[in-house]
Amino acid sequence: MDREQARAEYRKILAGVVRHHQAMDRHVTGAALARIAKRLGLRVKGGVIEAGDDEMTLVSDLAVYGRVAGSTRAIDRYARAVAGSLDTFDKDLLEALRRSWFSVFRFTSRHPIAGWYVDDRLLDRTGLWLMNEALERSARAGIGARVFEFGSFVVTTGGAAPLTGTLMDGLADDLRERQGRGAMEDAEVMAFYRLTMSLGLVARHRNILDDDTPV
Repeated sequence: MDREQARAEYRKILAGVVRHHQAMDRHVTGAALARIAKRLGLRVKGGVIEAGDDEMTLVSDLAVYGRVAGSTRAIDRYARAVAGSLDTFDKDLLEALRRSWFSVFRFTSRHPIAGWYVDDRLLDRTGLWLMNEALERSARAGIGARVFEFGSFVVTTGGAAPLTGTLMDGLADDLRERQGRGAMEDAEVMAFYRLTMSLGLVARHRNILDDDTPV
């Protein structure tokens, strides 16, 4: 696979993610979003969440992938609703999204084709191929993010926060001490979002579909 092939495959995956997320909107209520926003410390007035796009990305992430606002996940309700109606690609992609996890990742080196090699600090997985064209230009030492694995790549989805080396190491060590080896649970993701918002580190790490900057 060369760079152009990798970018084409990556963009196909992202287009599929956008389709799924747009279709999932009907499975997330305004009340659920408001409950999550309040728990994140965001102001909700008259049912309207007073937050910027980046903060709303975090709210939506927890509403879709977490059980913060209910006993079932919106993505699982969506999967049941569309069962049998998806083509093979979208079905496989949806299953990959359902298996997504939230963790702390260290950027180790640039991938020779595109993206980065990263290590998952909480799952002890090394050499993952992270594809995100925006991060090719702006990566720090690490990132806290929700990712999913599809084909050769690991791809971010939902909210994320860039991390300095010191903050990354402190978070990873604290989480490993408290929970052992494993991805973050909903409560830890929410605490992570509150911390990174307070530090001004919240970012969507916009993928190329959202970014007009030439690459």
